[in-house]
Amino acid sequence: MEVLIRLNSQTAGRDKSARFIQYLCKALWDTLESNDVNSQLIDQLRTFELSLSTFRKTLRFGKCVDVFYSSLASLHHSDAVVRITVTLSRLASSMFLFCDHIVWFARTGFVKSVNVEKWNRLSNKYWLFSMVMNLIRDFYEIKRLLQMQPPKKNPENKVRLPLDTLRCICDHKAVMWDTIKNVCDLFIPLNGLGIVRLNPRTIGLLGLISSLAGLVALIEPTAKLSPA
Repeated sequence: MEVLIRLNSQTAGRDKSARFIQYLCKALWDTLESNDVNSQLIDQLRTFELSLSTFRKTLRFGKCVDVFYSSLASLHHSDAVVRITVTLSRLASSMFLFCDHIVWFARTGFVKSVNVEKWNRLSNKYWLFSMVMNLIRDFYEIKRLLQMQPPKKNPENKVRLPLDTLRCICDHKAVMWDTIKNVCDLFIPLNGLGIVRLNPRTIGLLGLISSLAGLVALIEPTAKLSPA
């Protein structure tokens, strides 16, 4: 109960919780639809998913400005790779959120002349670029972790065993959860842009996993990669 109260007291916590339920609805209605089960329930889940999406857009309204200014702070990071990837990721996220705000205006009926499909596609492009930058940073952090570990030699090929590499990553929760989140999120804009073709159930499951990773980072401070 304490965890739920803590999440609900934060805007990010409410957003991540709503996102989790949103993608759960997507996975559920596609599963039901593929099995020809209860069309009324499917419609209800679709409607609830859309309502949660709109709710999250409302929560994020104006956040593009905050994210843009946060990119200025990362310009002073001492590590060049982290500085470049985090700054570019935040700038792309800011533009993604700006496009998201335009879509929100269209959905709420404030602006009716908006080409929603065009702005959705543009937001997916910025989201994709942000995820690519995040993953470059994650792989860089993994490389640094492996370099800090004393190599364990295999008697035959004298290389680090894959299991040792995986164990090293799992021992560093912040890098592990951030990588899981970004890998899962990468496929959502890829699907939105038509670069890959995934069914709604798969997108729902990917969204569930990435949302869970985001919630863990909020609940457990040691599981949050900084700067993010």
